[in-house]
Amino acid sequence: MRLLLLKIITLLLLYSISLPANTSPLQDGFDAYRAGRYAQALKLWLPLARSNDISKDNADAMYNVGLLYMKGLGVKQDYKLTKKWFKRAAFYGSADAAYNLGAMYMSQKLGFPSKKDALYWWTEAAKQGHTDSQYNLGVLLAFGRGSKANPKAALSWWYKAAVKGHKQAAQALAEAYQKGLFGLKKDKKLADYWQKRAK
Repeated sequence: MRLLLLKIITLLLLYSISLPANTSPLQDGFDAYRAGRYAQALKLWLPLARSNDISKDNADAMYNVGLLYMKGLGVKQDYKLTKKWFKRAAFYGSADAAYNLGAMYMSQKLGFPSKKDALYWWTEAAKQGHTDSQYNLGVLLAFGRGSKANPKAALSWWYKAAVKGHKQAAQALAEAYQKGLFGLKKDKKLADYWQKRAK
C-alpha cells in the first residue's frame, strides 16, 4: 500500500512538473515590461485593453497601456493617449488610473491645471480605498481647491488614509490636532498619536 501511494505521488509530481505554466497575456505583459521589452508588453496588453469585457485584467491592461504612453516606453510619449487609456481603465474600476488622471490634471500634463477635474478623479479613486487619492482629496477639500472648502470631509478622508498607514495623512491629522485646525479642538494626545503614526 505504501509503495502504491509513493508511486502515485511520484507520478503526480512528474505530471505537474511537465505541465506548462498557466499564464495570461496580462502576466506575460508584466514579464515583458519587467524585462524592458516595452513594445512586446504593449502588444500583449493592447488586445485586452481594446476588449469591452468588464474584468480586472482588462482594466489593468488599459491602465498599463496608459502608463506606457505616459512614460514613453516602447511608444512615443503621448498624454492624450494616456488620458484615453486611463479614463477607460478608471471607468472599468481602476483606482490607480483614476488617481493618475487626478495627478495629470493637477500637473498641467493635459494642457492646463484643473483642480476641479483632479478633485473628480481623486474622489473616484478615494471611494475605492486608494490612500494617496484620499490624502490628496483631503488637501483639496481642506483648502477649497476645486470646490468649496469642506474641512469635515477633508479630515474624514485623511483619517481613512491614515488608518491604512498613509504617513502624510497621519501628519495632516497630527498638525490639525496640534494647532486646532479645520474646526478641531487642540488635543495633544491625539496630535501625538497621529504624529507617531506619521513616522
